[in-house]
Amino acid sequence: MTALTNPRVDPLLALVLTIIGAVLSWFLAGGLPLIGIDDAAITRSYAENLANGAGYVYNVGGERVEGSTAFLWASTLTLLYALTDTPEIPIIILCFALTVAAVTVTLRLARLLADRIGLEEGPVLLCLMGFLVASPGYFLWTVWTMMEVALWSLLLLALVLHLARILEDRVTGGFGLIVALGLALPLTRPEGIVMALGLILFAAVLAPGRWRVLGAGLGAAITSFVLVTLFRVSYFGQPFPNTFYAKVSSDRLQGIVDGVKYMLSFILGAPFAELYLAALVIATVWGLTHVLSGRMGARGLLVLAAACVGALLAYALLGGDHFVLWRFYQPVAPLLVVPLALGLGAILGAQGRLDRGSLRAVAVAVPLFAIGLSALHYYQSRFDIRKEYVLVEQGLGFGSYLNAADPRPTIGVGPAGGIALA
Repeated sequence: MTALTNPRVDPLLALVLTIIGAVLSWFLAGGLPLIGIDDAAITRSYAENLANGAGYVYNVGGERVEGSTAFLWASTLTLLYALTDTPEIPIIILCFALTVAAVTVTLRLARLLADRIGLEEGPVLLCLMGFLVASPGYFLWTVWTMMEVALWSLLLLALVLHLARILEDRVTGGFGLIVALGLALPLTRPEGIVMALGLILFAAVLAPGRWRVLGAGLGAAITSFVLVTLFRVSYFGQPFPNTFYAKVSSDRLQGIVDGVKYMLSFILGAPFAELYLAALVIATVWGLTHVLSGRMGARGLLVLAAACVGALLAYALLGGDHFVLWRFYQPVAPLLVVPLALGLGAILGAQGRLDRGSLRAVAVAVPLFAIGLSALHYYQSRFDIRKEYVLVEQGLGFGSYLNAADPRPTIGVGPAGGIALA
C-alpha cells in the first residue's frame, strides 16, 4: 500500500477507476450508443442553434423558452458545436475527463480527512476505490449520458474539498478557486445557488475567522445568480428554466411528498445506500462531538456531511425525478462513499488486530463483494437504462424521415431531443 500514500498518484488512480467504471457501466447495460439520452439531445439542440447564430432557442426561428436546465453546460457544448457539426465523441471525451477530475477530487478529500483524523491512508483509499467502482450508476450518468452531471459533480466535490482545506489546513489563500466555484455553481444548475450559499455559510459558522475568503465565495455565488437570473428574465421572460417549472408541482405539499418518496426510494433501493448513510450519520455525530474541542478532521467531515444531507433534502423539496438510478443523487455519490471508507479504513488500519496479509485481503475482498452486488442491481436495470437511449434513436429516425416531408410539418412531441437533432 506504500504507493497509495503518495498523493501524486491520485490522477492516475482516478483515470484507472474511471476507465473501469465507464467500461463496466457500458458493458452491464448491454452496450450503449454514443448519442446520449433525450434530455441531453435537447441541450445539444440549444447549443447547436447558438453555435449557428440562431440564438438560444430549441427551434430555429421559434419562441424563446429555456428547455435546458444547465446554462453553463449548454454554453460549453456551444463551443464544441462551433468546432464540429458532429461533436458526439468530443462530448463523451469531455464527460470522461470531468469524471476523472471528480474522482481525483474525491481521492484527495479522503486522503485529507484520513490524514487529519490520524488514519492510515492505504486502507482508506483501497476501500474508497472499491466502493467507487461499485457505483456503475455514477459512471453511467457522468460519462455516457452527455448530461451536465459530470460537471455538476466535479464542482460540488471541488467546493467540499476546498472548504475542507480551508477549515482543516487554515490556508490563507484560495480566493481564486472559491470565487470560480461560486460563479460556476449557480450557472450549472438553478439549485447551485442553494448548494453554494448553504455550504459556504456552514463553513463560515465552523470557522468564523475565515470570513474574508469565504465571503469572496458568497459574493461570487450571489453575483452569478443575479446575473444569470437577469439574463433569463430579459431573454426568456422567466427567472428559472422552463424545465424547472415542469418538474416543480404547483401543489407544494404534493411536491414535497413526491420528493420524500424519491429520497426514500434511493435510500431503500440503491445498493448499500443504507450502509453509506449509516456511516455518514456516525461520521456526523463524531464530527459534532469533536468540533468544539478543535479535533482535526471534525470540521472537514461536517462539511462533507452537510453537502450530502443538503443534496438529499434539496431534491426531496424539489419533488424528485423520474430518471433511472436516481440521477439527482449521483453527483454526490462519491461523497457518500467517503465516510464508510474512512470507517473501514480505521478498522483495517488498527495495528495489532490484523497482520498485513489479512489487512490486504480484507481491504480487497470487501470492495469486491460490493462491486458484485451493485453490478447485479445495475444489470437488472439495464432495460430502463437502454430505454433512455432508444428514445433518442427513435427521435433521430423520425426526424430524418420528417426532413423529407413536403410541405414541412408542424409537430408536437414528447421526447423532443432526437427529433430536434435530426
